[in-house]
Formats: sequence, C-alpha cells, structure tokens
Amino acid sequence: MAVFIHTTASHTACGSTVTGTLSFSPTANSKQSVDEHQSVQFYSMDGFENDKSEQRIFDSFLAIVGQLIKEAGLSDTELSQTALMLGSTSLDIGTITPKTGSHIWIPKIDRLSQRLQKTFGLSQCHLVFNTACTASINALLYGKKLIEQAGYKNVIVVGCEFYNHLTVEGFHSLELISPDSLTPFHKDRKGLILGEGVCAVLLSTARPEKNYCYEVLDGYSGCDVSSLTMTAEDGSHINKVMQNAIRRSALQPDDINLVKVHGTATYNNDVSEHNALKTCFDHIPPVFALKQFVGHTLGACGAIEIALMDHMLGNPEVSEKSTKNYVESDYIMPLIDFDDSLKHYTNILINHCGFGGNNAAIVLRTNQL
Repeated sequence: MAVFIHTTASHTACGSTVTGTLSFSPTANSKQSVDEHQSVQFYSMDGFENDKSEQRIFDSFLAIVGQLIKEAGLSDTELSQTALMLGSTSLDIGTITPKTGSHIWIPKIDRLSQRLQKTFGLSQCHLVFNTACTASINALLYGKKLIEQAGYKNVIVVGCEFYNHLTVEGFHSLELISPDSLTPFHKDRKGLILGEGVCAVLLSTARPEKNYCYEVLDGYSGCDVSSLTMTAEDGSHINKVMQNAIRRSALQPDDINLVKVHGTATYNNDVSEHNALKTCFDHIPPVFALKQFVGHTLGACGAIEIALMDHMLGNPEVSEKSTKNYVESDYIMPLIDFDDSLKHYTNILINHCGFGGNNAAIVLRTNQL
C-alpha cells in the first residue's frame, strides 16, 4: 500500500507556511539568556514573539494544524477517522507550573495531543513519541504502520519544540552550543544551535494533486546500547539502522540518490554519522542538511525537516535561495549546493540520531505525475 506525504505546514525560523513564502538563512535569528551574564544563539520561530505563555504554544499549534486540514480539504467525517501522532522532546514543559500540593507530580505527556484531538475532532487514537531527536521520525514511521495495518486512510504527524529555559541551559551546561554558527561536518565545527518550531505532516493513501510529492517507502528505528547517552562513534548502529531502512524499502544502497543527514555539527554526532555513511555506501551519495537554517529542533526535527523538503519540492526557487558555497577541503564530508531542485533526486534517505542512542531512518521516493 502506497503512503504519501500529502500535505505539510510548518512554522520555524524560516517563516510560516500560513503567512507566506519561506526564506532560508544560515544565521540564528535571536539570542536567549542562560544566566544574568550570558546568552546563546537561538533559532526562534520567525515573527512570533518569544514568550513562555501557554497561549503561544496553542496559537502556533492550532494555526499550523488548521492550515494543514484546510489545504488537505479534510471533511469532519474524515477528521474523525484521522489518527494523530505527535513527536517532541520537551513538549509544553516551559509553560508548566508544578502542583506544590502533590507529593509526587508528573505532567500529562499527552496534554498537547489531547488538545489537538478535541479541537479538530480527530480520532481517539492520538499517541505521543518522546524518543529525543528521533521522536517525530518515529511518529511518522508509526503513522505509516497505522495506515498499512489498522485501516486508517489519513494520519496527521505533528512535530513540535518550543523555547524553554531548561533545554537551553541544559545544552549550554554540556558545552554543546556553538557561539556563532552551525556548520555540519565542517572540520572546525563548534557545536549545535538550538531552534524551535512546529509542523504538521499529513500521511495519506491518496496521492496529492500536484506534480511532485514524496511517497514514504519504509524505515527502521532501533536503540544503540553501547552508551547511556550517545550512539557508537564508529557509526555501526547508525549503519545498521540505515541498512534496514533501505532493505525494508526494497532497495539497495546504490539506489539511494541523496541523503538528508541529521547534521547537528557536534563532534560525536558528525563523526558517527560520517562513519556510518562510509560503511553503508561504497560511494557516499550527495548529502545535504537543514539544521543550519532552522537550528536543532530536537524531537521535532525529523518532521520539520521533511516538511521543509516537501515545501522545497513544490517551490524549486526556495532551493536556490538556500544555496551555500562550500569549500570541499574544509569539510570531513562536503554538503551539496542546492543548484538543482529536489525533484531530480528519486530515492532519498533521511537519517536522525537521538540522545540516549535511539536512531531512526526513513526512505522517501520522489513521485511524479
């Protein structure tokens, strides 16, 4: 059964698909304080006041999911039969006030998905994925399984990550945040820069009525137990995950034309991912990354970056705007310039690595009318 990425909507540092065309700039658009004396670079949602209110989260959620539903033309009956998969790392933690009267208090992990389900009249099947940076990719993989095995015709996958002080200060304390720029696979890379964003992806058995779209072939997810916090630096587990994703898609590594890497620009991740790609492919296909335009949006990055790819597929001029000239000798693995539209690449491998060793990969096929 074919499963398509039917419609997408997003709001990131690149802009909002609700309000207009996205623009890609490899520069963080704000700074966030970590204490009284220091601040760090941050990719905030473009044009959206950065406060900690609950309303900010729900406003962005409702706008993006509402736009997706409108563009897809889903009826009330179809919505009632549409499942919701949500992937995030921090969810709404930045807005929560602990209940001091309770001896043990744990916030509801499904608070956001429940709000979306009730607002739009979606199916009672709404699940939350919280597997660090692979959360929304795992949500998308599970959504595909629901369509294939549970009779759903449509599944909405939401990826979200919102600014909160705990996350920013945590990554700062680990000395993982770059002081200036995010440069994946650069020999002198200095670390990641965090970002925020929300996106919605409609998976459907119906092919969208546009010239080009993505079909989700298959994928794979697994946990690397070699470390409590990270994946093996030799890339062995990432390689295993990518190989399984390709095999389940009924392809061979040589069939992959393009790889969308995780590309965090942290030392361990880039080395691990590079080693995995060298092992997986006899000759590494063209490689590109997107975090230099939106920051590392943690659990939302998988869905957000696929939504951006879908937007770029339908708007070739966006790819040209994101072009950056790379000096190959400066990189352990050079990234491609966007001289050509994404429509020229048929089989695309999407790779993501998660804190704690969860790794996931998925293969998309460019489908043409």
